[in-house]
Amino acid sequence: MAAYGQAISPGAGTASAADSLLTRKAVIPISTVRRFFPQVDQEASTGPNLTAVGNPKATRSVIYANSNGSKKVTITVDQYVSSSDASSAYEEAVQRSKAVPGFTPISAPNLGQNAFMATVTRGEETHIGFGALHGEFIVAITLAGYQPTPGTITKLGSLAREEEAAAKVP
Repeated sequence: MAAYGQAISPGAGTASAADSLLTRKAVIPISTVRRFFPQVDQEASTGPNLTAVGNPKATRSVIYANSNGSKKVTITVDQYVSSSDASSAYEEAVQRSKAVPGFTPISAPNLGQNAFMATVTRGEETHIGFGALHGEFIVAITLAGYQPTPGTITKLGSLAREEEAAAKVP
């Protein structure tokens, strides 16, 4: 998951993810992100998801940030050849996430059976992450620079629903 993939070296994914980018429309625009996290005011980068697990056929990663980079919203979408391949990659990503020191699951109602939220704090920085499996897609969102308050968790869940709908755009 992008949430914890930042703790995994970029080489942990597969180089093939860089070979094929999902359309930019697979990730929601900044206007949607700003409805939930108005501090984010620019698209800092976009490209392949270098932390994708398994062998995705296409990926997309977009990082939105505020002007000084102290707050970030990272959204990744990985598409696999089959739902079975996506499921295997999702399970591996969940296991890798759980292995990160400080991984703490967040109880968030209405996530669905193939989704999770968690936090990881390293030093002064806390990441709040969401990951979900949808057919042949894995969607992940990571917040950096935000505290895991009930309000932030609710906003992340709402943002996740918006992204899950967008990720299914061919």
